[in-house]
Amino acid sequence: MKARFSALVLILCCVTFSVSPLLTKRWNNSGSQAVISWDIYGYWLYLPSLFYDDLGKLNNYDYIHNIYHPGSDAKDQAFVIPETGLYVMNYPCGMAIIELPAFAAGHVAAKALGYKTDGFTRPYQIALTWWCVIVACFGIWILRRLLLRYFDDWLVALVLAIVCLATNYLNFVAFSPMTHAFLFTIYACIIYLTDLYWADTKKSGYIIAIGLLSGLATITRPTEIICALIPLLWGVRDMRTLQERIRFLLGNVRVPVLFVLAAFIAALPQLLYWHHYAGHWLFFSYHGDDKTFSFLHPHVIDVLFSYKKGWFMYTPVMILSMMGFYQLYRSYRQLFWASALFTILNIYLISAWDCWWYGGSFSMRPMIDSYPLLMFPMAAFLDDTLRSRWWRYVVIVFLLFCLWLNILMTYQSNGSFKYGIMDGDYTSRAYYWRIFGKTNTTLKDKKLLDTNEELPERLESSMKEIYKVDLAKEHLDSLAEASGGLSIVLNSERQWSGKYQVPVDHTVCKGWYRVYATAYYPDKEWNMWDNTQLCFGFYKGDQQVKEKIIRIQRITDQGWPQEVYVDLKVPHDKDYDALIIHLWQANSKKPIYISNIRVAYTPGE
Repeated sequence: MKARFSALVLILCCVTFSVSPLLTKRWNNSGSQAVISWDIYGYWLYLPSLFYDDLGKLNNYDYIHNIYHPGSDAKDQAFVIPETGLYVMNYPCGMAIIELPAFAAGHVAAKALGYKTDGFTRPYQIALTWWCVIVACFGIWILRRLLLRYFDDWLVALVLAIVCLATNYLNFVAFSPMTHAFLFTIYACIIYLTDLYWADTKKSGYIIAIGLLSGLATITRPTEIICALIPLLWGVRDMRTLQERIRFLLGNVRVPVLFVLAAFIAALPQLLYWHHYAGHWLFFSYHGDDKTFSFLHPHVIDVLFSYKKGWFMYTPVMILSMMGFYQLYRSYRQLFWASALFTILNIYLISAWDCWWYGGSFSMRPMIDSYPLLMFPMAAFLDDTLRSRWWRYVVIVFLLFCLWLNILMTYQSNGSFKYGIMDGDYTSRAYYWRIFGKTNTTLKDKKLLDTNEELPERLESSMKEIYKVDLAKEHLDSLAEASGGLSIVLNSERQWSGKYQVPVDHTVCKGWYRVYATAYYPDKEWNMWDNTQLCFGFYKGDQQVKEKIIRIQRITDQGWPQEVYVDLKVPHDKDYDALIIHLWQANSKKPIYISNIRVAYTPGE
């Protein structure tokens, strides 16, 4: 029977990937919202530096950051090695090798259309976007061919629809062309070639190709070196077949030698780069306090279940893959051990990275690389459960829910709205449920990114003002007129407002306090880390008992006075003797004017 259903779904997925970038047209954005920004910029930087600059001196660094503002400064993407006096890129060069066709196409288009040929103008941004789509479509085509070797056409069609439309893979193909969509295709090719090799062919060309792809994956993200487990264990069913595999490799030394040699050739550009610019053949180039591993303290629970970036919280359909390892062991044991051991080790390595949330992104993006492998337990699970009359309906409803959720969350991450909805770095439990199922929110909703406490609306009418800051008693050098009223001025010279102690009854063990303030600033501080913080907390002497903050610029607009507030529930199980307000400028140099500071209280709850 011809594989018609899977072919139709393949076409649907490719069309979706091709059309989706037109919804946001990120190549029209500038600064940190452009296609080539943040991490993508870090990987891309090799190419313009190699062809238009000095790769070791990076003379165009200031030009790039002053003109394009790609979201991070030079220190984030490269640093000088004292021994050589040369810059070394933070990220390895594998992604730059993969992106070379996009760079070449962008250069030709820029030259023909009269754009600057510096690697960052619109033709380059568009070329990288569509190159990612092309590579992803090829990866899905390979995955389809691979799955059809084991599963029925209708099941392969369903699995392709799931991975393309119900997981965060869609986001990283259509809207954010990072490493993961490209590594997805590399993994699909590695598994497909491995399956062909061990099936019956034993052709040397397959081993060479697998080695080249494995080496390329490793110099794209070094932890991908574990992809070598796939050709080693694929097809191993038990201890007997493992012993047979080892005997085969020992008796045919040419096979592992070819693999290692091919992988070495693929990785050679990175080794030569490190040797020339860093002075070492092997070099740990990730630069920063949170860019290292804590192997004894992996964040497994956070990676899988946290509201901040939990894989199962944002891509719940992959729970079916985890459940499917039982069916894979029972019915496709020759695929189980390679898939299971790789997945365990992969989750461990991802969790051991100190910056376990992997920056601003949607869901747990490094898991995307392994999706081709995880589609096997997914297919095994669906093949088994969909044959059961009762389970069939439960699974179908769950799949439809996951499809809806992924499309909605993808929109929340990339929709054409002014402020965005989903925060890719700091989503909390309170904010997750505030935006759940929504296509628009207010700026004040983002207050829940900083605090998880919010006064119930039914109690607002019972709030009574108990304290107000008398700004007329402030020192004269701290006063300014902003929109007709006296204000505290925070700027590069004054980062701290001082403390305002609110008279409270420390015997009270229930109720809510709310501090209000009116904020005005002519120029918005967009860097979240530098946002002015309104802090409000209970203290026992000098010891902080409980505190909540909000970042003012995150929930307000520039140009006119706006009232902000933060709520604080009275701690019923902790002793306190003071309630203190203060404001901190957080190193921002942009002035902000704060007025009308007051506190209200309600004894409710």
